[in-house]
Amino acid sequence: MSKAEGTIQKEHSPMMRQYLEVKERYPDFLLLFRVGDFYETFFDDAVTVSAALNIVLTKRTAEIPMAGFPHHASEGYIAKLVKKGFKVAVCDQVEDPADAKGIVRREITDIITPGITYSDKVLDDCHNNYLCAVAFLKEGRTLLAGVAFIDVTTAEFKIASLHIEELKDFVLSLHPSEVLVSSAEKERSELLKKALSSETLVTELDSWMFSEDQAQEVLSRQFKTHSLKGFGIDGNRAGRVAAAVILQYIEETRQNRLHYITRIGELHSAEYMTLDLQTKRNLEIISSMQDGTQNGSLLQVIDRTRNPMGARLLRRWLQRPLKRVDEIRMRLDAVGELSECREMREALSEQLSAINDLERCLARIATFRTIPREVRQLGLSLSAIPILQELLREAGSARLIALASNLKPLPELAASIEQAIDPESGASMRDGGYIRTGYHAELDELRTIASTAKDRLLQIQQEERAATTISSLKVSFNKVFGYYIEISRANIDKVPAYYEKKQTLVNAERYTIPALKEYEEKILNSEEKSFLLEAQLFHDLCLLIAENASAIQENAALIAEIDSLCSFALCASEYGYCKPEIMTHEKLAIVGGRHPVLERMMSAEDPYVPNDCHFDEKQQMLIITGPNMAGKSSFLRQTGLIVLLAQAGSFVPAERAEIGLVDRIFTRVGASDNLASGESTFLVEMNEAASILNNATSKSLLLLDEIGRGTSTFDGMSIAWSMSEYICRSIGARTLFATHYHELAELESRLPGVVNYNATVVETADSVIFLRKIIRGSTDNSYGIEVAKMAGMPAEVISRAKEILAGMEKRDIQIPQNRPPKIKSMQISLFEESDNQLRNAVEALDLDRLTPLDALLELKKLQELARNGGGY
Repeated sequence: MSKAEGTIQKEHSPMMRQYLEVKERYPDFLLLFRVGDFYETFFDDAVTVSAALNIVLTKRTAEIPMAGFPHHASEGYIAKLVKKGFKVAVCDQVEDPADAKGIVRREITDIITPGITYSDKVLDDCHNNYLCAVAFLKEGRTLLAGVAFIDVTTAEFKIASLHIEELKDFVLSLHPSEVLVSSAEKERSELLKKALSSETLVTELDSWMFSEDQAQEVLSRQFKTHSLKGFGIDGNRAGRVAAAVILQYIEETRQNRLHYITRIGELHSAEYMTLDLQTKRNLEIISSMQDGTQNGSLLQVIDRTRNPMGARLLRRWLQRPLKRVDEIRMRLDAVGELSECREMREALSEQLSAINDLERCLARIATFRTIPREVRQLGLSLSAIPILQELLREAGSARLIALASNLKPLPELAASIEQAIDPESGASMRDGGYIRTGYHAELDELRTIASTAKDRLLQIQQEERAATTISSLKVSFNKVFGYYIEISRANIDKVPAYYEKKQTLVNAERYTIPALKEYEEKILNSEEKSFLLEAQLFHDLCLLIAENASAIQENAALIAEIDSLCSFALCASEYGYCKPEIMTHEKLAIVGGRHPVLERMMSAEDPYVPNDCHFDEKQQMLIITGPNMAGKSSFLRQTGLIVLLAQAGSFVPAERAEIGLVDRIFTRVGASDNLASGESTFLVEMNEAASILNNATSKSLLLLDEIGRGTSTFDGMSIAWSMSEYICRSIGARTLFATHYHELAELESRLPGVVNYNATVVETADSVIFLRKIIRGSTDNSYGIEVAKMAGMPAEVISRAKEILAGMEKRDIQIPQNRPPKIKSMQISLFEESDNQLRNAVEALDLDRLTPLDALLELKKLQELARNGGGY
């Protein structure tokens, strides 16, 4: 509440005092206050809402700003507010104004935040909407970060325990809509907030919610157990605290409708490959680097799912590839069987298309946000489960057999829904009629009373027309006056004396009679009772469904997996993918590998050129030189994507693939600055490179492109050389290193395991042709001028560039990309460390007085003397 609100509260009307009392309980929420047919906002909320929704800001009085929108259109307006990162509290009228003795009673009926929403206008069917919590806890001398995340619309609930340095990448990988942190952890919360996108809401909560004792009580109450060992999370102290924080937050916002959250599990780093944010971005796994959409991403190519549950699971599979060989092989076997058995796959896909989104449907039913038509769709979906089981009855692979046997059809529940919900029920419950006739005897009786009474009204109309000789007399109804007889003014003289006047109109008079009063009472009472009973029956049915939440969620998970496996199988069949061999060794052999996305974009006239990639004891690092546009970056990315697909359980775009298990894929491709955090392009590049060197292991796959290009030539080359040495000698990871520093080709003769490859070109009289084939050996030409010519550079610029290049090659010089502040800062680490004489000669040069070009010429002279064994 603002100061203005507090200081003038006593001067307000009873309704505004009621508003301020509610607002005081929800100060961090935009409060939507129901007034008649509108939701109104006041004071600072009104200013915020007006700007966010681009609606008119008015005034209730001179001191009170006001903005509102019609209640019947509220879902769209609320969705816009939530998408902009606001939290919304909805305060409704909970009694009929006609029955109110004084001010109408109002209560908070709904709270919506970015992390807690069920609205289809906010949610993406194919994307999880995560609410995340972070708790910090010391174990011995180690500070751990506990992370919990939940999608309230699917009841997916997981925890993880991480070292502090792993926290940022893990949280970013979830793309949470809202993150809960302790108000006592200001410094760490600010660091996390800076790392998250501006679209993610960070909500600070009271520190008492983050205690271990509180966590134990909350979790035990939710899952109705004294121990959490059955969920496999008993040993994760920090994660349990974060999970309890989420449950407490949801309790506050959802009014304790949590009975459908029946499961919680732990994510173990030993089970899944961790992909940091830059690797996901560089490999374009979920979205394209061009526009941030799904277009041009791996997901777009691989996602052939038929159901929203499958689409969400497939997305998770691509972001969390497996690290357990047995599990990967089981998925691959299932994909292989489905790809070979087209008839089974297509029949399964047809059934999957007809199944509703069980996860989100259940969440809406359990929180009483549903409509009868959705409940009926859930029942029909449950009825399709036996058909899926029958289709999988002949399956031979272990995973498909397990999926079929674990499905639970729930025939009694499906039958109850079928018996209860009328097939013709629509989107609205306002007019009733959605419970089937024959489902409940009392409801049928009430409906019969109302129906026969209406027939009696028609009979009364005919009788009164005959008695009065007024042929235009009619019996009608409205909500204000109930049932009445309407007679035009031209026939007023024929009105009998026993008619009782109810209303005078311009052209008519409205009356009632004892018989009409009697049947009006019967109709209205029976209709009101009918509506109330129908609503109670529907509520009871929703409760029955919610009691089966655990079984429905298990079915949903299994159906999603069947859908994802069918998607992989369809891609394998249509795209010509092969089944990879997953091994425990650290070798890798890809024959005829292709980029899964680029090959779908290229035409038959200009097909994607396949390439091989091999790693073994003799080939640990492949130095790849060659010009721009020759396919170096695509080769790096295709190798990473093939490994990722294989460990996600998919067939891969290659003739043959043997994948030694990879624990992590790291990429360093391209660079952009982060000026908001004071980081230049080169600093961003070095941060990412440092992260790779500090976290990679011998089982990792490193994809490095143009390391060191963001600084001067000597600096950059020195860093690239030194990184290569460190990777080979200290890490031993399988590494693809694409570079324009042709000097790095010398590493092949210096370091065991380093092998040179190059992207081939064919030179003609006036141009070059890029063959996009990676072959053994190095190159010393980048063909940059030819690429500039292809880009449409003016002919004069191209011609002059060739002249300058010819002159430089004649003198064998190099010009750094950026002139350093002092020439002496140029690194010459490529010279032999033992050549002290050369180093002394370089130190003797007064380089600071020379131009960069002259300084480089002097250094080149010394280098040539060193090569020829001459003196200095």
